[in-house]
Amino acid sequence: MPPKSLPDKPARYKRWLLKSTLLLLVIALFLGGIIVAGRRGMDHLWLSDRYYVAFTNIECNPPAGMDKQRFLEEVLYYASPQLPERLHVLDDDLADQLRAGFAKHPWVEEVNHVEIKPTMQIHVTLTHRTPVLAVKVGAKVRAVDGTGVLLPEGAPTIGLRIYEGDAKTPQGTGLRWGDPNVEAAARKLKK
Repeated sequence: MPPKSLPDKPARYKRWLLKSTLLLLVIALFLGGIIVAGRRGMDHLWLSDRYYVAFTNIECNPPAGMDKQRFLEEVLYYASPQLPERLHVLDDDLADQLRAGFAKHPWVEEVNHVEIKPTMQIHVTLTHRTPVLAVKVGAKVRAVDGTGVLLPEGAPTIGLRIYEGDAKTPQGTGLRWGDPNVEAAARKLKK
């Protein structure tokens, strides 16, 4: 009996190539479908009010003598327009936006931690500036912290050491005073 003839190599190679190509095409279509479905699902989540939190519902430690509501309203004011009144908790950049926004408030020395919990709660832990020196500005007396940063009007000055020299006009609330003598006096008191 004569030996069976084997299919030639090019025909086997073509069938293998066709099957492999079809398999890769099916896998690509499947993965593409998953990606499209995921994007549509995320779009649906972004439109849902369920994932928004009011800025004033953030949990944080306000400066001494200030209530949380007023402090958060001021943070919004200083961070405007960067921070909206309603925050989307699924925003990947939200923690960074909150860090930058809170850092703009003159009372905030450092933003220690921002935590966005799955329970739709946002916690921000802050270190606040501490008044160490009172400086006369015209008829007013203003407080500065240990680095010479001018604190907001109304910052307590009672019991603080009073700067005796003639201070230059400050650069603005939340900024270093701009007078090296005032800043040096404040640094000495911080130690």
